[in-house]
Amino acid sequence: LLVRRSDFLEFRKIQCPPIFVVLGESCTDPVITPSAYTTSDAVISSESVFIVELGLTCANGAQTVTLYADVNGRQFPVTRGQDVGKYQVSWSLPHKQASSGTYQVKFFDEESYSSLRKAQRNNEDVNAIQPLFSVNIDHRGAWNGPWVSTEVVAALIGILIYYLAFTAKSTIQA
Repeated sequence: LLVRRSDFLEFRKIQCPPIFVVLGESCTDPVITPSAYTTSDAVISSESVFIVELGLTCANGAQTVTLYADVNGRQFPVTRGQDVGKYQVSWSLPHKQASSGTYQVKFFDEESYSSLRKAQRNNEDVNAIQPLFSVNIDHRGAWNGPWVSTEVVAALIGILIYYLAFTAKSTIQA
């Protein structure tokens, strides 16, 4: 394969359009209306799911606030809903790790999230970074079902009925 030098130089002159980065607005004096859901039945699911939905209103009127959530040192991106000011974050844990209790979800804007990540990289105190706001979620734990499965109970009842029928037959024939 032979390539002329002039063709190669033309190839290198590819023009790229400018790249624009859209950053979220900063929010001052946030007012939130949170709601939360956690898994309550471990029988039909393999992990406990946590979902936090919230409405966010900022005093400065910011509508495109980019948020990140931190739960026990794990960070998650927060998705923005179709409606203005609606956000959602979700995560899951294995049932054994999702103990019952209160989970604090800290929400950070881009600036404070950047400070949080920098503190983590440098092994600094992450508790010194103040979140934009936080939400507490009460998780009651997940129900794992009855201690004895229904199959075992049905088998025991069947054996009991068989025993009663057999002893009744023996007494009638005697």
